[in-house]
Amino acid sequence: MSSFGPIEIGLIVAIVVAIICFILFIVALSSKKKAQNKIKDQYESREQTLNDEHADALEKERVENKKVVTKQKEEHQATVNAKDREIDALKLFSKNHSEYVTDMRLIGIRERLVNEKRIRPEDMHIMANIFLPRNEFDDVKRISHLVLTRTGLYIIDSQLLKGHVLNGVSAAQFNEQPMLEQIFDTLDLSKKDHHTLVFDQNEDQHSLSVIDYSSQLEDIEKVATDLQTRLNLKFTPTTILYFNPKNEGDVTISNYAQTSGSKVLVGPEQLDEYFNKFVFHGRIQYDVNELQRIMEEIETFN
Repeated sequence: MSSFGPIEIGLIVAIVVAIICFILFIVALSSKKKAQNKIKDQYESREQTLNDEHADALEKERVENKKVVTKQKEEHQATVNAKDREIDALKLFSKNHSEYVTDMRLIGIRERLVNEKRIRPEDMHIMANIFLPRNEFDDVKRISHLVLTRTGLYIIDSQLLKGHVLNGVSAAQFNEQPMLEQIFDTLDLSKKDHHTLVFDQNEDQHSLSVIDYSSQLEDIEKVATDLQTRLNLKFTPTTILYFNPKNEGDVTISNYAQTSGSKVLVGPEQLDEYFNKFVFHGRIQYDVNELQRIMEEIETFN
């Protein structure tokens, strides 16, 4: 039996160690590859999960957006239908051309304020041709227009005019306009009191009438007080005497009134300016529930 020398033994040991190291390297390389594959599988799985979640989120968002758009279309259509019914009702119940034109102007004012997002639709309501009974049998007062807003209630009496309005005139204007003294004498008007006189073209277009609206203004103010009492309102409605021009530019005004319970307005520009100023910038007097309650109570006696 031959024996191995130190060199042969060292060589054998080196070969064995090399084989063991190679095996360990192969095992380590296999483990690393498995780990890499596992990480890759986990990444791909996570990526797929995120893609699925993103796709689901996009689908849900698309469905929700479609619901919102559908609801907005339905609400818009409902608003259009309600507006059409309101216009039809105003056409039906308005007494004359002037009142119908005023109704349309008021609706236009509200639509503009709503479209500009300065008020909500429920912040302003327009009622036409309202009757206010003072007792069960007679003395029924008619309100041609009632505008309900969160900044107050407005009673509007409208007239059709081609001419000129002198608001708040008295003897103080006689020196400036001497003709007024003769008019006061002819109509037997008190010279110390303030009057609202209107020069209106007659149908023959070659003459005009001079009409004193002072007593009519007093009647409107009395109706406002009665309405406040009847509905138990916190504030007295504002009264407005409004003159529609028969044609554009047909009506003008000279305003001498320092203070007045009623407002006298002429033409769409003044009406628009008034509501633009007071409806949007006025002090809040009522909430939407109170406005709804007032409308429902008015409807009970109309």
